Amino acid sequence: MSVLNTEGKKHHTEAMAFLDEGLGMQRYDVMKYKQFDKLTEKQLGFFWQPQEVDVSKDSKDFKDLTRHEQHIFTSNLKRQILLDSVQGRSPNLALLPIVTLPEIETWIETWAFSETIHSRRSSIVQVTLANTTMILLNTVSGINYLVPAHIQLTAKRLQLMCMN
Repeated sequence: MSVLNTEGKKHHTEAMAFLDEGLGMQRYDVMKYKQFDKLTEKQLGFFWQPQEVDVSKDSKDFKDLTRHEQHIFTSNLKRQILLDSVQGRSPNLALLPIVTLPEIETWIETWAFSETIHSRRSSIVQVTLANTTMILLNTVSGINYLVPAHIQLTAKRLQLMCMN
């Protein structure tokens, strides 16, 4: 696989989405599947940084929760962090080696970026709102009910990779 296929004979709009000659120059003036460009634009519109949002009231509200409610809240964030860790890597690992259209390549990259940022946000929220340390986050992979979800998601990704 090459980073830039300079020997391709097909115009990129005539190429198959996957498993064709390889990626040539990234062109967005003419696209085979414009809906992927619209999906990319929509996904980019959801981007925000945790530092842009004041969570001081949320932090106070969290402290007012019962111990059980705090456990549910932090457990949910841990699950999101674990699953987003897989989701943030999987699209690139599974699909980039076989994609052949620039608009789909960009959408895959944006998808992975969004999942990675989501994981980062969840970590920051966990530490900020719950005023916890990274020691708490280090326990994520040791939570018995979360690990099967990670394995199941990874197995599904591998199945998709093998189908292509």
